[in-house]
Amino acid sequence: MKKPLPLDAAWHVMHAEPNLGPTQACSASKLEERWVPATVPGDVHLDYLRAGLIADPFYGLNHDHIRWMEEWDWWYRTELTPPVPAPGQRLHLRFEGLDCFATVYLNGKEVGRNQNMFTPLRVDVTDHVQPGVNRLEVCLGAPVYPPDRPVRDPAVRGYGNSLRLHVRKAQCCYGWNITPRLVTIGIWKPVSWLLVDAVELDDVHVSTVALNADGSAGLEALVEVRQNHGAPAPVDCELTVAGHTHKLVIDAAPTGGRQTVRFTVPDAQLWWPHNHGAQPLYEWSAVLRHDGRELDRRQGRFGIRTVRLLQEPTDDGGVSFVFAINGRKIFLKGMNWTPADAIFARVDAARYDQLLAAAKDTHINAMRVWGGGVYEQDHFYARCDELGILITHDFMFACGCYPQDDAFLNEARREAEFQVRRLRQHACVIAWFGDNENDVLADNSFDQPGYRHNRLSKEVLRDVVRAHAPRTPYVPTSPYSPLTYDQNESKEGDCHIWGHGLSYKDDFYVKQQPRMVTEIGHLSFPDRAVIESWVPVDKLWPVWNEEYLTHGADCIRLDRQARYRLNWESIAARGWAEPQDLDETIRLTQQLQGEASRFWIEFYGNQSHCWGIFLWNLADCWPQMSDAYIAYPFAPKASLTAVKEAYAALER
Repeated sequence: MKKPLPLDAAWHVMHAEPNLGPTQACSASKLEERWVPATVPGDVHLDYLRAGLIADPFYGLNHDHIRWMEEWDWWYRTELTPPVPAPGQRLHLRFEGLDCFATVYLNGKEVGRNQNMFTPLRVDVTDHVQPGVNRLEVCLGAPVYPPDRPVRDPAVRGYGNSLRLHVRKAQCCYGWNITPRLVTIGIWKPVSWLLVDAVELDDVHVSTVALNADGSAGLEALVEVRQNHGAPAPVDCELTVAGHTHKLVIDAAPTGGRQTVRFTVPDAQLWWPHNHGAQPLYEWSAVLRHDGRELDRRQGRFGIRTVRLLQEPTDDGGVSFVFAINGRKIFLKGMNWTPADAIFARVDAARYDQLLAAAKDTHINAMRVWGGGVYEQDHFYARCDELGILITHDFMFACGCYPQDDAFLNEARREAEFQVRRLRQHACVIAWFGDNENDVLADNSFDQPGYRHNRLSKEVLRDVVRAHAPRTPYVPTSPYSPLTYDQNESKEGDCHIWGHGLSYKDDFYVKQQPRMVTEIGHLSFPDRAVIESWVPVDKLWPVWNEEYLTHGADCIRLDRQARYRLNWESIAARGWAEPQDLDETIRLTQQLQGEASRFWIEFYGNQSHCWGIFLWNLADCWPQMSDAYIAYPFAPKASLTAVKEAYAALER
């Protein structure tokens, strides 16, 4: 695929009754006044906010007043003049991300559909464009009405709203204890034209096979080509990796073609996590030709490193859970990464850079991308490569018993194949986990212990990783107990340790013997300026009003005071008196969060059988009271300093 041509056009968006066709929705005079300017990539909430049609959903109770938006269809439209393909080329239209039930029309004719926020849509529009100006329309169906899904299936149950389990989009946007219910809708990633030759490069993947005693490294490069049209034919590929050039001939066919080459790099400069060494990145490039004419070219970067997940019997009857990078066991000084904004399209490179710089400054060498959010943008992983921040990555399935029918599993497979292939080149990505807490909740909350053998994480996702990233460890779920299936058993696999309201030194914490703690956290209030960004001045104290409760409640919202009461219980467990004003509450809760974090890092970090701790969580996605160490949009709490000091002092 040659360099995409950005689709630069003026977009407009409007909401309409469900199930209108393009003629009714985009031509009806009665709807004409609804169209407002739209930004692509973007989100309809941002467009309507700019147009003055809704109030800021992050302030006060406003997000509850825009729930109507999730029940309508949303139409985007634009007019454009497409590029003209050269002889032998075809014209494709590529949407990097459509959120979520999308139907695409060109000049009034349907040309493509997609029902997954996490996969691109690419359509050949050569036979649908017309000379001059063309009309492009995209309908995004109401995200609370998943098409063709039996939403009343009693076996499909989950934390909060079970409807979300049928929909392949960020699970947290339907409401969570870290996010509002703000169901995103939009063309949330770039749109581009592709001038496509008969054959293109589908992917190039460079991996490390072995690190040799003489300082050299054995590498493997996989080149895959894709035939778009025309008759099958061999193509020439010039592949250059770390200064080594290889001439390949690959047979292209409708089912694709591939070739692997192995070679040795002398004096290999190894990629290491932060505080364990440098992060050198080598370059690769590939040029595809046929009969001397260039068809396609790509380039990228990679790090030379190996990764192993060591799960071996221990002398206390448990099982180890240790990541070894380049043969060296690494203690993961971690933090959980959750979406950086509840309106995902608003996250940009600057936001990633700001948060990742803060993580590195805190001596964090690993982050867990949590399965209730999104697969992040390319820039996130590229920066983690540069900074030496390891990534353990959940697939985006969280806290529920997901559908097991073939249609759902096939869509999950398609999603996983795209994401694993997209991210497998990044040195930072060291493991895939099938989901977040599905097995433990199936056992403990939904009384469905048989779900632990579900086909989604035990077959489909496992097989995708084995096929497309065979040197990357795969773990079926988090937390995971490989021996006893006693989910969240601390002496096996990884564990989540939650005891809100208890003393951070309670037996609940100190009697644990974790191999790796992948979730643990402590609630605190953000700074006053952050609170004033969502609470009216006359309601700042006491905290039991609606504005506070909706910016600190869990998604079920049956007992919205619970998480605030847990702050008071933690303060009482510490032996302190209940705070009498807002500033004292902020100071005490942040101090307590810092004390707890420092204690857990020191306590678990000095246990020889524990090889990592991931605090929950780095940053908020909207203004709220939470476990985060950085309040929205970027207001580090005092507790982050305690984490920095504790990780710096931990010599592992």
